[in-house]
Amino acid sequence: MTLPVVATLRDAWSLFRRDRDLLIRLAAPFLFWPPLAVGLLVPDPPLPAEPAAGGGQGEATARAMAWFDSVGTWAGHYGGWYFAAYAIGMIGSAALFALVLSGGRFSVGQALSLGLRVAPRFLLAMILVALPTGAGMLLYILPGLFVAGRLMLVGPVLFAERRMPALAAIARSLVLTRGASLSMAALAGCTYLGGMIAAQPFLLLGDRVEASGGSPVAMALVQGGAAATGMAAGLAQVLIAVAAYRRLASRGI
Repeated sequence: MTLPVVATLRDAWSLFRRDRDLLIRLAAPFLFWPPLAVGLLVPDPPLPAEPAAGGGQGEATARAMAWFDSVGTWAGHYGGWYFAAYAIGMIGSAALFALVLSGGRFSVGQALSLGLRVAPRFLLAMILVALPTGAGMLLYILPGLFVAGRLMLVGPVLFAERRMPALAAIARSLVLTRGASLSMAALAGCTYLGGMIAAQPFLLLGDRVEASGGSPVAMALVQGGAAATGMAAGLAQVLIAVAAYRRLASRGI
């Protein structure tokens, strides 16, 4: 079965219009404020040093080892804050899935309560999804979008179907998306690539603000824009996943 991409996006937009007040109230504290706090308070991870002119293999190896050491030091000091922001965002995403799939029956509190109960399995599932997706994104993006599309339904499966472990939810997503790989990759691109493209202006502005002295007000505005973009992408990913799940699950597989 092919999945109509445009019709699925329309379904997702209808879901947003139905529950937009509750969705924004739930998304903001989990998908907006933690990334904003990390962006303002936690230093970025160190980047590799520029290669020296005329440097040989030994110099390149030493430079790489120095970078690995600096990343390890940075992770020891600040990695926990990034993981905490990620975990909080996953709890918020879990609650958003619960809210949308309730068909308008849940309040924010009820959705959050269910999201917290499912959060351990959901967080594990999302980490397992992120590993192959991230690896695929490094391979010229397209393999990552293919993997992300095939695994996009893991979240809806965990909330809409019988209780199952993370690996079983991943297997169920692969079954549901069989025959709709290209459509699912296109839908994944709407959120992954859309979020990356939308965030680029804020990254460029952030570099310019830092180069000009780092005005706290300007940096707060830039980081706020980046966090809002990330929140929009995360919310869109939930809505699109639910819309796709409902169309593909209707096949009765």
